[in-house]
Amino acid sequence: MALNQDDRNSDVIASGNIKNSAVIDFLGCSWRATVRLITGLPSRFVAFVKRKYKEFRNRPKRNDISRVYVVVGYTTKKRVDEKFNAERRMMILRRGLLILIFLLIVFIAIDRVTGSLNYGELSQIFGIDSWKEVVENDPFADRTTESTGITTTESSGN
Repeated sequence: MALNQDDRNSDVIASGNIKNSAVIDFLGCSWRATVRLITGLPSRFVAFVKRKYKEFRNRPKRNDISRVYVVVGYTTKKRVDEKFNAERRMMILRRGLLILIFLLIVFIAIDRVTGSLNYGELSQIFGIDSWKEVVENDPFADRTTESTGITTTESSGN
């Protein structure tokens, strides 16, 4: 069956209308969702702030960095205290080990640096043969010798 020109134009227009209506439906749906989101933002923000304020207000008071446990459900104060003490011991052990590791790293670094230094070359670079030379020329040294005694001069001529 052959289609005439009018039938072909109507098919093109109909398919164009379907595409246009799909785009319009999509844009309308997107618009409604966006409006719903924007109009719901103030109430969601207020609810978020109220929830955070309530959580902050109901939190138990803290005096140190350790966790604070709220006894809820099937537990006892003894169990909570044991857990608190175990965590505290672990924190002390971790800090001690970190300090020990840091001191070992510093000790190894100092040993490597001092082992690789050649003091003969350093004395040639700076022109110092002994510490006695360094101390002799110290301008801040506190010396008491005969030459630094107090001398008074009398003025003559009245």
